[in-house]
Amino acid sequence: MKNSILKLAAVASVAALLVGGCLAALAAVTPNSIVTGQTPNRGRVQFLQGTDSAGTYKTLYTAGVNGSKCFGLFETNNDASATHLVTVQVFNALVGYGGVAVTTASSDGFANATPPKAFMSPTNWPGLPVDSNGNPYINLISGDTIQATFATALTSTDVVNLYISCTDY
Repeated sequence: MKNSILKLAAVASVAALLVGGCLAALAAVTPNSIVTGQTPNRGRVQFLQGTDSAGTYKTLYTAGVNGSKCFGLFETNNDASATHLVTVQVFNALVGYGGVAVTTASSDGFANATPPKAFMSPTNWPGLPVDSNGNPYINLISGDTIQATFATALTSTDVVNLYISCTDY
């Protein structure tokens, strides 16, 4: 009888280890689990008079291996004599999928009382999802890029800058 109880206890211990190991493996892929950003990152691009041609896209940000969440896209320029139409799109496999075209103000971020232009505001880019704080964001999958271009030639020595904050998963 004593041997039977010991054998039963041993079998129960092995079964518990097997089940416990399976449950631990399932925990990593449990549905509805929260995945948070792992690596803060940022993208930036500058269009420079005499170097960049209007209508040519430049990559502002490339998604991380497991995707990215981007927020806080803004523009500055030092062109005091002209505005510029700047277009930002999400690309995957060289195809642009939607985006936003915003007309800049002269000297955004470079002149007193002229703040940088917030591209991801609900006014400029309606329809973006918002986080629990009401801030718009863009989710990117691996292979996505955010690219930008401008439509009108820059005047002498002027630049248009774009900056975006992202977190890679």
